[in-house]
Amino acid sequence: MKAGVARAVMALAVCCFGESRREWARAMRAEFEAAAADGRPLLFALGCLAAAWRELLTREEGRFVLTSYALALGLMLPMAALQIGCAVLGLPYLYAGQNGLRGALLDGGTQELLLRGVYQAAVPSLSVLLLLVGVGHLRIAWAMLERDWSRVTRMGSLSLAAAATLILFMAALFLDGSQALLQAMILAIELATVSVVARWHAQLFPPRAEEPAR
Repeated sequence: MKAGVARAVMALAVCCFGESRREWARAMRAEFEAAAADGRPLLFALGCLAAAWRELLTREEGRFVLTSYALALGLMLPMAALQIGCAVLGLPYLYAGQNGLRGALLDGGTQELLLRGVYQAAVPSLSVLLLLVGVGHLRIAWAMLERDWSRVTRMGSLSLAAAATLILFMAALFLDGSQALLQAMILAIELATVSVVARWHAQLFPPRAEEPAR
């Protein structure tokens, strides 16, 4: 168990080093095997992780990595969890305090009473749209951490389209779409931030010029 934890910590430390520190990371991994043979793998791995984090803070490449993970873990994943949970549980966030859309319809006015059957039938479609937006957050975060910017653009466009469709669908049904609009605005801000990260990545790692054919 202790050896497994030590190897996991060591793997995390190696991942924290950028491309310019791959040789150093390989040397540290070799030293880790020697430390494991001496019976102190966890202590050595923790020391490597602390050194890797210090290295991250002192280099622009490291700050780029930290910013990427902070954006993914601090914004994208919470928004994905919120939207997926909202879709699965019956849109409670869109209609807080009313047990979702179904509960909101019970307190509706004459218009809602007349169209209640239509609204009830629309709940699955609204849930699917919100689920697509939530899954889009997850896939954008994953693609960003993999530096696959073309996939980020593709998933961002699909997520924005799903969010816009959700808002228009709710407007057509005369439903309160303020929370859905707020989530769409957060998605737009998120994608704008990701575009800044993409430009930062391009500055740090410019594409290599192709060698001229002989």
